[in-house]
Amino acid sequence: MQTLSEFFAFRLFVSLDVLRVVYAVGAIGMPLMAWGVWLWLGRFPLWKWMRATTADVTRQVIPKRWRVAGILVFLLCFLCMELIWRMMFEFLIAYLQMHDALQWLAHSAGMP
Repeated sequence: MQTLSEFFAFRLFVSLDVLRVVYAVGAIGMPLMAWGVWLWLGRFPLWKWMRATTADVTRQVIPKRWRVAGILVFLLCFLCMELIWRMMFEFLIAYLQMHDALQWLAHSAGMP
């Protein structure tokens, strides 16, 4: 029971393995979820009509090089999003490791 109270008092932190699992689920799950929502929206007639209309207008108005540039910018933003997701979890893991090291140093120095 004391371990549970320490967990809710934030004296005991979640495991690094839990953070790694959450990272992997998010890094793989977010793009898959976005793709799934895109496919789900494709079932609606209004969405199909809007995609077909904008695709026709896009091909007529925007030159191919700008469409390719837009796709490359989208891919760059996607990669930056994945990089930021990774860095956020690296900071969390580093914080937990620093916390453990400081706890160890305080304990070995005889501090309460």
